[in-house]
Amino acid sequence: MLYISLKNAGKHYLAKRFDLEIQKHDFVLVKGDNGTGKTTLIQLVLGYTRPDVGCVESKKIRIGFLPEKAMLPMFIQVSDYLKTMSRIKKGKIDDELVFALKVPMFQGIHELSKGNMQKLAIVSTFIGNPELVILDEPFSGLDTESQGILSAYIQKKQKEGMSFMISTHKPEYFKGLANKTIDL
Repeated sequence: MLYISLKNAGKHYLAKRFDLEIQKHDFVLVKGDNGTGKTTLIQLVLGYTRPDVGCVESKKIRIGFLPEKAMLPMFIQVSDYLKTMSRIKKGKIDDELVFALKVPMFQGIHELSKGNMQKLAIVSTFIGNPELVILDEPFSGLDTESQGILSAYIQKKQKEGMSFMISTHKPEYFKGLANKTIDL
């Protein structure tokens, strides 16, 4: 089942054009240096920006998105934020992921370290059982243990049928998972 199709899609400020199909069960790994178009590609896939050339076609699906720099509301307790996101997305919080990542549920978001904010954003991304999860630099701020936990969780979710698009500077964590790789 085809979710999203980019045909010669691009922006005027990028020399690169994108031809990509994301289907059910795909795992797309996006690699490249800063400034090569990784974020632009993600924005095209999400429909946040329209291409200046080419076209993007998409089916209505549930997408979980983790931006490189997640913007979280500062003055709310972590547990209240996740409960609110659960209601908005009409889905359950994965308590197993919360426990594995050691998310401090009873602290205010403003009290969290960068790593704990990233963990919270990750947990929020998976609420609502998305069909496609797009992660832009998911390891940003995470310690080595948490990186391993997230990598194992992604493998588990892929086996359960979830599709992924991941932009990362650490592609070694996803060896053998990706069926499509984009080098920018």
